[in-house]
Amino acid sequence: MKNAALWTSVLALCAGAAFATGDTLFEEVQPGAYSDMLSQATIAYDKHDYDRAFALNRRTACGGDKTSQAIVGRMYVLGQGTPRDEITGYAWIKLAAEFSYADYTSLARKLEAAMTPEQRARATAQADSMRKNYGLAATGMSCHAESRRGAYLLDSVVCTPQSTGGGRLELRRCVDDATMNQP
Repeated sequence: MKNAALWTSVLALCAGAAFATGDTLFEEVQPGAYSDMLSQATIAYDKHDYDRAFALNRRTACGGDKTSQAIVGRMYVLGQGTPRDEITGYAWIKLAAEFSYADYTSLARKLEAAMTPEQRARATAQADSMRKNYGLAATGMSCHAESRRGAYLLDSVVCTPQSTGGGRLELRRCVDDATMNQP
């Protein structure tokens, strides 16, 4: 039995799986594993496997990835892979707009315009609360805009978690996931 547990741990590390650090709010991931999460989330969404896409995007959204936050927000608004919830959807999109990328800020403004003042107040309070856990300052995420099409138009946002110094990246966990794992 002890050998089985050891081999499971070794295989998980070789596959680039995440493992917990001393801080339960963060996990260390191999850079390739982080890229794979983002890629697999896109593939799942494109295949309309919304449950899987939501789970993968939520994990990286909690880590501070702005594109994932915008996608999770849209999935909440549309009820894809999660129950429909316009307030939570707006909160995630507003959190993505923290980076000031035009697509995110424009979508946040459109959603705000469609809300009643009471909805907007609740949604803004939720976004402010989420920023404390998943904003750039809380996650240590570094983001920049870039052109994927080779033109001068900045058409994507690329975010990278901070390095732990050992060749791994430190990814913020979703708060409810982290607290479920505490003794």
